[in-house]
Amino acid sequence: MTPFEAEIALAASPRDWAQRLHRHIADHGGARVRATVLQASDALDESYDVLLADDTTSFLTPHLVEQLRRRGRRVLGVFDADDPRGKEELLQIGVDDAVERNASPEEFLAAISLLASRSTRVGAAPLDGVLDRPGPGGDAPPRTRTRGHIAAVGGPSGGVGATEIAIGLGVAATGRGETAVVVDCDEVAPSLAQRLNLALYPNLRVAVDAVERRNGRLAGTLTPVAGGPLTILPGVSNPRDWTELRPGEAVEVVRQLAMLRPHVVVNVGHRTEDLAGQGGPPRYAQTRGVLAAADAVVGVGIPTPVGVGRLLEWVAEISVLTTSPIHLILNKTPSGSYRRAEVEAEIRRSFSPASLRFVPYDARVEVAGWAGDVVRSGPFAKAVASAASAALPRMRGAVIRARRGRLRR
Repeated sequence: MTPFEAEIALAASPRDWAQRLHRHIADHGGARVRATVLQASDALDESYDVLLADDTTSFLTPHLVEQLRRRGRRVLGVFDADDPRGKEELLQIGVDDAVERNASPEEFLAAISLLASRSTRVGAAPLDGVLDRPGPGGDAPPRTRTRGHIAAVGGPSGGVGATEIAIGLGVAATGRGETAVVVDCDEVAPSLAQRLNLALYPNLRVAVDAVERRNGRLAGTLTPVAGGPLTILPGVSNPRDWTELRPGEAVEVVRQLAMLRPHVVVNVGHRTEDLAGQGGPPRYAQTRGVLAAADAVVGVGIPTPVGVGRLLEWVAEISVLTTSPIHLILNKTPSGSYRRAEVEAEIRRSFSPASLRFVPYDARVEVAGWAGDVVRSGPFAKAVASAASAALPRMRGAVIRARRGRLRR
């Protein structure tokens, strides 16, 4: 019988232990190297039993360790004996075992074999509805596997009012007696906090740290609006900070928020092209990821010939990113049924939305903008509430009852 050989993945390392181990395995066996991983997504996508990573590996976080453990994999940390903090940090991250970088290949293989015997490796599993174990100081998970509803709100450039609609949808959800959070994931011009005259910090970057590295509680990154049931998570206002966010980190924050709130409304940016494929940075990966993860997408446009054309172009772009229903809202619509009928006919000639709503111009929106307040009554609020009835399902019942103690701040 062929002896069992663990399958391992090596996180790219500047230290010599990885090369020594790889050469020893090539010459003497004892394990099989399946991949060298450069980032967290590689570690999740590859199939193996044990991941080996340094204490200095940038993408080794408590959240990644938990994701790997959910997939039945184990993590062996490698530390420098001359730096006592290294082993301590690895243990805080939650690795299954740790070994000195100067250990012999035989010692590495012994630790690998022990961990591999505990591995129940499976293919990558979807994360929807799966809770993370809370780390020290982290949020305790609700006692249910059912998560909240995620709605992505966006549209073409040109001041169509997507941020205002996102806020309005959050207000409409709370008006039904449900709790909601509005997240600013606009990578081009985040303006949610400025619109509501709220602090820019804590923001999405802080929330990523709370999820990935357990630096604080995720719920603690949310800012209440006028002390009510609506909370917001401001976006990253410094463009340089976007380059420090790895693809998918904002998406995971949104998913985790959906474990805490019945409604998560995400204001996404208007650009979705993959600049990485053109030699540029993957700056818009967060928007693409949120669109793909959303349970519903709400596209916002304005009812002019140019506005409708741009909205339909935006729909065509995002249709390849999502299989969820796409709802359309025409904002700042003038009175008169004739023009609305023309706009609706033009849209339906090219696309059949899950719902189509017209939101009229309302002076209350401008007044609320100057005051940093939300619009709670009037034609705008009434029309957005109608749109919410189509795009945001009622989440009262088991989800909220199971989390009642978690929803209050």
